[in-house]
Amino acid sequence: MDELPARLLRAALQYIVGRLRATPTPAKLQELVGGALPPDTAPVAARLAAGLAQADLAEAKATAGDIAGAAAAAWAAVKEFFAAAALLGVDATAAAKKAVDARPPGALVTRLGLEQPTATAAPDKVELAWARRDVRVALFRAGTIRLAVGLSDTGLRMSVRGGEVRIDLGERTDGVLKILVGAAGSAAADLELTVDHRGLTAGGSLGPIELPARLEAQVVDLEGMELALEPSGATVALTVRSRLAVDVAGVIGARVDGSGVRLVLDPGRILSGAPPFGEGAGAIVPVLPRGIGLSLSAGPVKGSGYLLVLPDGYGGVLDLVLGPVTVTAFGLLRSRGADGMSFVAVMSVSFAVPIELGLLFTLNAVGGIVGLGVTVDPAAISSGLKDGVLDRLLFPEDVRKAAPTILQTLGRVFPPRAGGFVIGPMLRLGWGRPVTLMTLDVAVLLAAPDPVMIVLGRARCVIPSESAAIIDLRAAVMAQVGRGIILLRAELYSSRIGFFSVYGGIGMLVRFGDDRTVVLSAGGFHPTYTRKPPELADLGRIGAEMSPPIGLQFRVQGYVALTPNTVQFGGSIELAYSVGVAAVRGGLTLDALIQFDPFGFEVDATARAHVEALGCSLFGVSLSLHLSGPSPWRVRGTGKVSLPWPLPDPSISFGPVQFGDASAPLPPPTVRPLALVAEALRDPRAWQRIDRQGVRSPVRLAALPDGALVIEPWGLVRASQRLAPLDMTLDRWGAASVQPAGCRLALSGAVKIGPDGPGRTDADHSAVAETFGVGQFMTLTKDAQLAAPEFEERTGGFAIDPADATTQAGVLRGFATDATMTYDDSWPGAPEKKRAGVGFFDLSGWARLVLEAGPAGATGLRIGDRYRADDLERRIAVRPVSETRVTDVRTGAVIAEFAPWTDAVHTASGALGGLAAMTKMAAT
Repeated sequence: MDELPARLLRAALQYIVGRLRATPTPAKLQELVGGALPPDTAPVAARLAAGLAQADLAEAKATAGDIAGAAAAAWAAVKEFFAAAALLGVDATAAAKKAVDARPPGALVTRLGLEQPTATAAPDKVELAWARRDVRVALFRAGTIRLAVGLSDTGLRMSVRGGEVRIDLGERTDGVLKILVGAAGSAAADLELTVDHRGLTAGGSLGPIELPARLEAQVVDLEGMELALEPSGATVALTVRSRLAVDVAGVIGARVDGSGVRLVLDPGRILSGAPPFGEGAGAIVPVLPRGIGLSLSAGPVKGSGYLLVLPDGYGGVLDLVLGPVTVTAFGLLRSRGADGMSFVAVMSVSFAVPIELGLLFTLNAVGGIVGLGVTVDPAAISSGLKDGVLDRLLFPEDVRKAAPTILQTLGRVFPPRAGGFVIGPMLRLGWGRPVTLMTLDVAVLLAAPDPVMIVLGRARCVIPSESAAIIDLRAAVMAQVGRGIILLRAELYSSRIGFFSVYGGIGMLVRFGDDRTVVLSAGGFHPTYTRKPPELADLGRIGAEMSPPIGLQFRVQGYVALTPNTVQFGGSIELAYSVGVAAVRGGLTLDALIQFDPFGFEVDATARAHVEALGCSLFGVSLSLHLSGPSPWRVRGTGKVSLPWPLPDPSISFGPVQFGDASAPLPPPTVRPLALVAEALRDPRAWQRIDRQGVRSPVRLAALPDGALVIEPWGLVRASQRLAPLDMTLDRWGAASVQPAGCRLALSGAVKIGPDGPGRTDADHSAVAETFGVGQFMTLTKDAQLAAPEFEERTGGFAIDPADATTQAGVLRGFATDATMTYDDSWPGAPEKKRAGVGFFDLSGWARLVLEAGPAGATGLRIGDRYRADDLERRIAVRPVSETRVTDVRTGAVIAEFAPWTDAVHTASGALGGLAAMTKMAAT
């Protein structure tokens, strides 16, 4: 609890405890409340002693900060006080009033000039209430005010309720508010402040509350008022904000949103009886508006604008009509602290008379997007397609009215980023004459330095016209190329065909990098599929819904999805008909999941129907069926009949029933991976010449007549295969077993270049990564198979650097062929000559100088020193993969860190008792 509410409650508890301690004996009690002492005062003394003990407990708990416990103890003490007064013949209400009258509370009560309170007591609570008319505190003038303090089983509660509270908005304020409202402008409202176990609340709410205010000003219209409490340490700020609108002769209009005042409540001043909001210039602080809107209507020039004040900057919109042209712009300017500023703006120009392009196409508007110090967030666009995010970015309607929403969307889609830059054109096309039947909005965004291209599209088809549409289809489309993925996604939203509402989404994803995959989906995925890519995880079901005003409801939905290892499809049909208070409802659902490796499928189907009246089910039937297979086939099902209460609901179930050939089919012949991989590496097509990383050679050696591979001394040689991954434990080869079981293929030894003999030397070599579907080489459970990555990069071969091999000048011995290296110099349009097996052109002057000093003249075959001393480092970088850390789930100790995922699976499965967890780490 904040300090202000806690101090107020502690002060109230101290007053209550003080009044209880004023009656330590029966005689003191009689002196305070009156009545007659009984002949035996022992019961009265016992009650008072018990009350004092509870009072001491309340004081101790309050000192310790346990306000709730202190309030409970104080209520117990008060009940003992009332019980003792009852033994004297004085009821609880009279006892409470006499105790308060003997020593009324001061501070806030005195400051407000409140009279003696009314006291009411009941078995479950006691309450003191003060009331007064015409009270003024700072900017507030209340027609009536009521201060109440209540103590009960639920705790201690203090409240101040004001009726017809007049707030002087213009007093002690500056700027726009002062101009619009003036010093005499004020608004009236009813409000209540409460202090209880929740802290300080306004009108029962911890957040801002709307006040039904009425403004007393001549030219200003009060659209609303908001009151909020903002605790801050020892103080609480009471903030009053307003929404004001002004119209000057129908030409100029303004709207000020959020302007007001902030008053700081000081607990010390309240408890001492001083003005609760303090005094002087610092007691009341003007609050700047959150936004300012302006409108103009002057002949051919019409428009409106809105400026939004943000915590870190400003946002604004502008909509201006200049004759036949409408200019719309909105943007954000934000501060990023030490990183400087970020800026993004969207601007468009619309034509009242579209420009004809031919074939019934028209150009309706053009525009663009530019941002500096920002990037683009594709996830924010993708997740908002079905919510109309493009309606707020591409040529939005009525930008002034929707300004806060538009600017919020702009900030979410274009978050700040140091060094970022975004730019892209927009255009709006129309089709159809004389009525436009279709409009298409398109924007192409380019973002740097992390390059990505995003194409945004919004289409709408209306037939026969927008004012009398029978068909109204709206679609939002997004395409992304870059940042490791190719993504295409489209959503149908707010669309209908006749009486049917239609909706749904489709998407295609191609992801590169460590978690490669290809996914195509229309309507989403199977409910139990766990590897939904986040870019498509929230795709909506494709469906249609009809609810004509005759009591009939009909809905149909469906989906189909393709992944590298699964096919998924399913759907549902729902039908309902209602007449008055009665209704009949029913539905069918189907979900199917087919997995390729290992092959299997699951099908779930349900059917249900029930009759209801007054919202309660009278009779219902539901059936479900699960089928999986093959080898063997398994089926199970359940059925249930729902009857009215108190009748039981009978149910049946069967299965799982197994039929078909339960024995596993004959496995394919055992595979020896070593022989297959070795044969693949002997294939000449597995060998190729490649450039060094980041360095493209300016010279190419001519191919040999027999087509043998030429090893260039300034390039690399790559040998790779995609049959099976190397450096990985192989449990199986598709459906076949491997020999030997659990084998692991690896490259070992050195690469030799040159003729046999003492001069033969080793060459540098490095591993080459290839992409494999690792699931077909591992024995996994069904759940693990679905959770495994679709593709993974593993070693598939090696790359050779022959730079340091010492061989005869001009001659390299490859793996199959001896050859003399030749080169061809080319120069367009020059006569060709031949010399000693070398083709060249007879050039003179500067052309020969350029050729000799160019790339060809610098080759190792022209000069003795093939490599300069400052040649680039010839290391072959291997693409990084994500690491998977394996930990003991009992102790949290790291067992091992592996790259990639498949090796971690084997390690985790071999952990003691299988108690291991796998955590994917970021790529390094």
